Amino acid sequence: LILDDWCRVKLTTSDPNVTSDYINASYMPGYSSHREYIASQGPLPSTVNDFWTMIWEQRVKGIVMVTNCTEGGRTKCEQYWPGDSESCHYGELLVTMRSEQQEPNWTLREFRVKHSNKSEERTVKHFHFTAWPDHGVPQGTEVLIQFRGLVRQHIQREGAGTPTVVHCSAGVGRTGTIIALDVLLQQLEKERAVGINAFVHKMRLSRPHMVQTESQYVFLHQCIMDCLQPNDKTEENIYENADMIYANATALREFHKNA
Repeated sequence: LILDDWCRVKLTTSDPNVTSDYINASYMPGYSSHREYIASQGPLPSTVNDFWTMIWEQRVKGIVMVTNCTEGGRTKCEQYWPGDSESCHYGELLVTMRSEQQEPNWTLREFRVKHSNKSEERTVKHFHFTAWPDHGVPQGTEVLIQFRGLVRQHIQREGAGTPTVVHCSAGVGRTGTIIALDVLLQQLEKERAVGINAFVHKMRLSRPHMVQTESQYVFLHQCIMDCLQPNDKTEENIYENADMIYANATALREFHKNA
């Protein structure tokens, strides 16, 4: 990805071994802030230290991971955290796994992060959704909506004022879909209307290819529809164009056929 300078995250570490400020990560707009999230590429073996440097410098309190480390026999993301109750050094940072809670569709972790040159320790929550295939969509909308609720609860309780990092493998398809879902459900709650196409376009101004595939775009609409109360579904103006809820009728039929 070629990132515009105005929206890319820049590293400012004092580590003499780091010679570039570049990391494949972009500030992304939210409902309440123009930098509510950071959309990031999944860490590679050569970028794990940079990833944790970004977490520290941006004072991140939550990481949302929507990929598995290996999918279909291919590595999608380096495991960038230590095992249970273990500690690992990533550059100038010492990361310790404090807890891990595995559920059928996601795993919740808590890390303690300490800088080698400072006495300060920070807690970072890790929300790992494990039931989302690359370039595809989850089996149903309910599990992703529930997972988004856990993330939103954490942001409101602990993470407000600092960006939440979201990543998959490339940091565009699944990453864009979960960010859009979080923002649009806030908009639906506050305004009783959503602008799905408008927000996807807004995200793509900051990072190309956000919500990468047609099936992800259709799935995003289905999530919003499934969150509507029965009496809301009769509202004519719930979408900016009620006749164009789905970008492609064929894709919608495929979604229901495979659901």
